[in-house]
Amino acid sequence: MKKQDMVITISREYGTGGHDIGKRLAALLDVPFYDSEIVKMTARQHNLDEDRLNEMENQSKNPLPFGLGGFGAVADSDDRMFILQSQTILELAQKPCVIVGRCADYVLQDNPNRYSIFLYSSLKARMENIKKFHPEQNPATETVKMDRRRAAYYKYHTGQEWGKPSNYHLCMDTSTLGPKTAQVLADVVRAVQQERERT
Repeated sequence: MKKQDMVITISREYGTGGHDIGKRLAALLDVPFYDSEIVKMTARQHNLDEDRLNEMENQSKNPLPFGLGGFGAVADSDDRMFILQSQTILELAQKPCVIVGRCADYVLQDNPNRYSIFLYSSLKARMENIKKFHPEQNPATETVKMDRRRAAYYKYHTGQEWGKPSNYHLCMDTSTLGPKTAQVLADVVRAVQQERERT
C-alpha cells in the first residue's frame, strides 16, 4: 500500500471537538478534509435539496435491523439520499482524505486503506466545550440529544452500534489534549502507514 492512499474516518461524541481535530489532522497529513462539504457535494451532484439532506442527518429514526432500511432494501427517500451520500464518500475515498461522520467508517468498511477513529470524552469536558463554542445551547440537553441522534442514525443505516470499540481501529479520549489530540492521531496514522507498507 502506498503511503498517500490512507483514508481516515472519524466518528465522535458531541462536544469532543471532533470537527476541529479532524481538520487539524488533515492539515498535518496534508490531505483534504470533508465534513458538511459532503452534503453540499451530494446535493449538487444529484440535484437534491441540501436542506433536506441536512434534515435527514439530524433526525432520529427508530433503529431497524440492517437490510430493512439500508442498501439491500426497497429504500424510502431518506435511504436513497443516504445511498447517494455514500456514493460521494466512496468517490472521495479514492484519494487520501479525512472524513468526519456520515457513517463513513461503515461505508468504507471494504476499503483496505481505511483507518477508522472514534473520539470520546468525559461529560464534563464536552459540556465545557459546548459552553465555549455554542453558548446558546444547553450543554446537558445537547450532549444527550445529539449522541442519541447519532447513535440512532448509525444504527438505522448500518445495523451496528455507534461508538462500540470493536467497530473502529482506534478510540481516543480527547479531554486530556483537546485540539492537540490531532498531533497524536497524526503520529499514530503515520506509524500505521509505515507498518502497512512493510506488509
